[in-house]
Amino acid sequence: MRMGVNNTGDELYAIEEVKKLRTTDPSSAKSWIITAKSLFPNNFNIQFEAYKLEKEANNCEEAAKCFSYIILTFQNQNVELWEEVNELTSALRAPENEITPTQEFYVKMFQHVSYDVQHKILMLTVNNTENSLNQCKLLLLVLKRFPQALVTHSPRLLEMIADGMKQNPQKYQDLLVEEALPLFYHKSLDLPAGLVCRIFTTSLEYYIRQIIDEIKCDTNEIWKKIFQVLLLCGQIQRWEVFLPFNKNWGQDVYWDKLIEIVSSSAAGSTQVLFYATTLFIYSLHCYIKNCDTRPDEIQLNHVLVEGFTNWPLERNDIQSNEPPQISLTTAVSKDLSKAFVHAAQCWQLLNTEQFQRDFSKLLLTLPLSPWISRFLYDLAIYFGHKEEAKTLMTEMTIKSSLVHNLLKLSLNLLHGSLTFDGFKCILKILTDLPTTQGQLLEHLTLKVPRHMIFIPLAQKALVQYCTKAIVTCLSRKLYEPNCPDEILGDLLILLQVDYPRDTEMAEQIFSLIATRRSFVFRNFSMYVITIDFIEEFMYMWNNYNDTINFDFNVSHNTATGSIATRRTRGFDKGVREDFRSIIKQQISRANENLTTLIANFITQEQIRLIHIMFGAEAAQFQ
Repeated sequence: MRMGVNNTGDELYAIEEVKKLRTTDPSSAKSWIITAKSLFPNNFNIQFEAYKLEKEANNCEEAAKCFSYIILTFQNQNVELWEEVNELTSALRAPENEITPTQEFYVKMFQHVSYDVQHKILMLTVNNTENSLNQCKLLLLVLKRFPQALVTHSPRLLEMIADGMKQNPQKYQDLLVEEALPLFYHKSLDLPAGLVCRIFTTSLEYYIRQIIDEIKCDTNEIWKKIFQVLLLCGQIQRWEVFLPFNKNWGQDVYWDKLIEIVSSSAAGSTQVLFYATTLFIYSLHCYIKNCDTRPDEIQLNHVLVEGFTNWPLERNDIQSNEPPQISLTTAVSKDLSKAFVHAAQCWQLLNTEQFQRDFSKLLLTLPLSPWISRFLYDLAIYFGHKEEAKTLMTEMTIKSSLVHNLLKLSLNLLHGSLTFDGFKCILKILTDLPTTQGQLLEHLTLKVPRHMIFIPLAQKALVQYCTKAIVTCLSRKLYEPNCPDEILGDLLILLQVDYPRDTEMAEQIFSLIATRRSFVFRNFSMYVITIDFIEEFMYMWNNYNDTINFDFNVSHNTATGSIATRRTRGFDKGVREDFRSIIKQQISRANENLTTLIANFITQEQIRLIHIMFGAEAAQFQ
């Protein structure tokens, strides 16, 4: 064996001999390399050749020793080593189900390397990687393998991710939220306040996009993660602890906790800003989500609209800054109203002088526009800000013509009594009714200064709402001297939808008819099918037969185009039979679809109704 100590020629000779014998005589090659290593311990090429020999023999443990010696001994590593390091780190980052046999060797070898050497290998790789994204991924690998290094390296990693978002927001957001943050939960970190704020806003933006883009995911799980980020930020900043997410808790629990924190915090504190913003977005999401529910697999949207009151004061006498009562209409309306009210409360808190500037900046970074525009309009009508609501409506993008006309009608009613423009909205709503039948609503009218309802977009509820708007307008004429029979008859037809809820008004009308002993009701046989109303007319006919006159003459074309004339005047047998025939016919129609009947009445009698409610001049513009 021809070798001399510290002879460069001998070093090269040994390497060449090892290479020649590697495939033909592995045992001799190993003897050569053992001798060369002991003679030339500071020669990189010999040490690296020894490593390659163990690698080719698939000897993970010995290869790990060689590799560790090289990493610890040589400061100026050559290109060949760095290629090997890159192969090693790529193998460590590869998914388990996609790993190749070569990568499997690297993984096993790495397990035989000491922790200190493992750490040094990965950190050297991080520091010598020019690509920022790869640097972040490698540093993540370090933190996953060495949790004890979290305190040391986490600020650097988070700063790198934050800086990287300026060039490639999506990739760095994924890296932060999906890989980095889960490593830091329940860990004690010390980070600058500005960096904590960026972590919070970036995470919010990431998760909100998932919800808005309707990515198939469990929104409860998303909110659980959002609250985890919030608690992490609070822990880093040493804030008073907020509450974890619990899908079974209502917004009341979080609001009460927020108020408790507000009462003990300095004015404009960042913790209140973060906590209130999170609760605002959570409540806002619950509100928007519940506006679109699917009971019994049927899509059913809800819209916040002005309700009706029988309060003795005029609407204009009511203080506009006093919020209305929201009455419950459907199974989800309770959750809807709570979510909306809490979103409104958070919005008010965050728009006070101490938070408004920071909150506005925060909102600009979040993709909330589709939710905010809807919410701000509803908030404006909730607080009775008529002109603001009118402006916001012109700025809103409303794809549904039905919703657009319903909102316009509600805004019209907010200004006071139904107007001609409001009635035109009713006509458009009735020609655009959804196929879902739904149910009639309870509590459409309350004895409160002002109230609102979440109306489901279903036929019965919409016809009921439109009808109530017309009834409210027409009913004012009941108190005028000599209210015409025509108006009494129209009111009776319309009252059928909400009967027996409007029993008091129906009784008032029948009392007027009984007092007058005469009643011309041309639309009786066309539109009156409510048994209680029919029976009331029968009662008056039988009890005041000698003194009462009913004219139920149909003076216009019926649905089939024929003209029917029926009179119930006088006392002869023929008139009585005629009256009985009319009554019998109406009773037989008691099971007809009342919603469709009333919608047809409003549509077919629109010109006459416009004339009655708004005068002849308005009717000309129909």
